[in-house]
Amino acid sequence: MRTQAGVTLLEVLLVVALLTLLLVGTVRIATPAPARRAATSYLHAVHGQRVTALLTGAPSGVRYDPQTATFERYEGERGCRAPTREAVGVPPGVAVTRTLRDGIEWLPSGSGRSCHGSGVYGGRVRFDDGREAWDVIVASSGRLRTERAR
Repeated sequence: MRTQAGVTLLEVLLVVALLTLLLVGTVRIATPAPARRAATSYLHAVHGQRVTALLTGAPSGVRYDPQTATFERYEGERGCRAPTREAVGVPPGVAVTRTLRDGIEWLPSGSGRSCHGSGVYGGRVRFDDGREAWDVIVASSGRLRTERAR
């Protein structure tokens, strides 16, 4: 009786299919969703404006403009009315489904309030790409963080 050593074509295809599945799963886990990247970008923009207010001694803020789908950065004048310094765009395929009603203005003390001047202020901004949603929590005390939306 004679035995053959080697692998069949079916076994090779099965191994290739399993390796492909593992690779796709790894890439999907390792690559953050567009909503998470947008949330992180917004978080850095808001934090940058807070630092600007602390360092310059002048208010600065961030407000969402739904017409252009950008977050506009303001500084130097109360009420987020100073000329736009820089706009942070929302990536394609990501929707802003929840935003701070009036935007947030950081005072030189480091606390936040709405751009229209009402009291101490904080809230959530939600970014959704259809696959997952991420929130940026902006506390009036100046604490910022991202978390996956429930």
